[in-house]
Amino acid sequence: MMLYRTLFASRFLIAVPVVGCVLLTIGIVVMGLGRIVTAGVGLLETGDFSADSAKTMSLAAIEIIDLFLMGTVTYITAVGLYKLFISNTEVRFFKRLRIETLNDLENKIIGVIVAALGVAFLGHAAADEARELLNYGGGIALVIAALSFYVRQTANATAGNDQG
Repeated sequence: MMLYRTLFASRFLIAVPVVGCVLLTIGIVVMGLGRIVTAGVGLLETGDFSADSAKTMSLAAIEIIDLFLMGTVTYITAVGLYKLFISNTEVRFFKRLRIETLNDLENKIIGVIVAALGVAFLGHAAADEARELLNYGGGIALVIAALSFYVRQTANATAGNDQG
């Protein structure tokens, strides 16, 4: 009985990574907002609306979007860990954040990682690094394929466990 109570209470150790992920989310969002403000102010100060300046601004926008996607990963991780390990009551978050199992949390995070990889590739492609683009895109494609394979295998294993 004592072991059970100790194990049950130890779930609150997960509060440390939850708080850490929330702090990371706040930091990333503040960094993204700061980048938006500094890029906008810089554009207005220079008054340069040339094609080169537009390309620079596009790359900055892609980097900022990538920051916000990373913020999304940390937020989803915080919510998922909280729902799975700390809360013993039903916590109602957004419908899209339905996380019932660790596998659900992994799938949500993998989905955002795939989107972030796509944004990273877009930024690389916009930077006119054509010689490296095929290698970079191929590397990203392999990572996405591996993540897709993992998600499919875990889904098949879960479906097999539900049937048997």
